[in-house]
Amino acid sequence: MENEKLKMEDAGSGSRRKTSTIDYPFGEQNTCPACGSIAVRKDANYCLVCGKILSEDYEPLDAMRSSHHLQGKSFLVENSETEEITDLFQRSENNVAETAWACFVYSMVPYLGILFIPFTFIFGAAGIAFAYRYPRTGGGKLAMASIGLSFLILLLQIFFWWLLYIIPVLTGQI
Repeated sequence: MENEKLKMEDAGSGSRRKTSTIDYPFGEQNTCPACGSIAVRKDANYCLVCGKILSEDYEPLDAMRSSHHLQGKSFLVENSETEEITDLFQRSENNVAETAWACFVYSMVPYLGILFIPFTFIFGAAGIAFAYRYPRTGGGKLAMASIGLSFLILLLQIFFWWLLYIIPVLTGQI
């Protein structure tokens, strides 16, 4: 009843007392820099809502951490126990062979791809030599495949260039 009387007096007088429900001024209250909640006690160290240390300043991730209740928890991956993830795509460590394969893929572009075929042969030979020198790295089969398939692409590219030359000649005779 007395609280209602105080509220009515404050509303009627036009001036409000700057006190909270705990009855100490707003300047002395501890406000959480992360979630903005007001601490219940003056000497509180932690926010009861999000767990942030009240003596620390605002940090950019505080809003996200407080919204997910993750204040004070570490995000270290090394400490968590995870099961070993198997590699779906086994990667070779022979980068020279992978470069030869990339040159082979680029050589499949019609007409301009013929420029990449010599690079495929060079990097493929170097990839095979690297695979024999360091057998643990692998990649020998990839280098051999890129060289072998490059011969087929070379024949196809020569055919395309021949068509580029012969079609204007054939249309001139008709």
